[in-house]
Amino acid sequence: MARPLRIDIPNGLYHVTSRGLERLATVRDDADRGRWTDLLDVVATRRRWRVLAWALMDNHSHLFVRTPDADLSAGMHDLNGSYATGFNRRHGRVGPLLQGRFKAILVETGRHEWELSRYIHLNPVRAGLAGDFESYRWSSCRCYFRASLAPEWLAWEEVLSLHGRTVRTARRAYRAFLEAGLRAGLDSPLRGAVASTLLGSAGFVERMRAWLEGKLPDREVPAARTLRAAATVEAVEAAVCHVFGVASERLWERGRWHNDARLVALYLCRKHTGATISRLGERFGGVTGQAVSRAAHELAARLATERPLSRRVSRCEQALACEAEK
Repeated sequence: MARPLRIDIPNGLYHVTSRGLERLATVRDDADRGRWTDLLDVVATRRRWRVLAWALMDNHSHLFVRTPDADLSAGMHDLNGSYATGFNRRHGRVGPLLQGRFKAILVETGRHEWELSRYIHLNPVRAGLAGDFESYRWSSCRCYFRASLAPEWLAWEEVLSLHGRTVRTARRAYRAFLEAGLRAGLDSPLRGAVASTLLGSAGFVERMRAWLEGKLPDREVPAARTLRAAATVEAVEAAVCHVFGVASERLWERGRWHNDARLVALYLCRKHTGATISRLGERFGGVTGQAVSRAAHELAARLATERPLSRRVSRCEQALACEAEK
């Protein structure tokens, strides 16, 4: 199995997933679930983590966490290692419990708190573990609506503050936000992560790529290979033309902002290449940099609600990732 890339930085914001080996259950009863949450409490308290959201499923867990110190790997080793040892002892089993160590995506602060917390809190409902998001005991969701249940390390106020000026209005807005997500059946916001490692704007990805220069591990780590090699504008255009079945000239014609292929090409160039908006403006018909930014932003907003378009963008990104690994 390919090794995941670890990026431990101070004040890092991460979405972390730990999965059972071969999709086997990592919890068998409420005693297991209680022990996992107790260990999370110990680790988060000791390491001063601020957990924005969490959910424990039958065969995996989700954790959305900010680490004041560069200690995500050490903390997850404490959490997963201690839990697996206790699980094996309690159930009389031997061997690995989890699939590898864990998967972590570094998230740009201030852009994905709503979507990721919603994705995590709706997981139990979509998996059929709960009838509604507030009734599931083994996630942070009910703490958002009942502060007396929240441990000190749960940063529920940080997310709710984005939804209203008062706690009451914020809770009402957040509940509506969750309900809208259930009705829409949205795709995971994690699908937009670059190299399954970075989730954020094109500027964030480029800043992190520059910061990581010289710090990345050897080329045996696929994510490191992808981050080392930024996509070219030409590679993006080729991927979009292939997925949308259009000629490249269609992407360059000015006045075709209603053309989804053109919008996707602009969006992916902003996200995956180091090209400036002025260069992209010249490339895509001689438009202004402001028009390029606006088009990319509008396309990003559409991806949250238009699943067919989101799937096409994912296919384009998969093509770019395969090209980067050649």
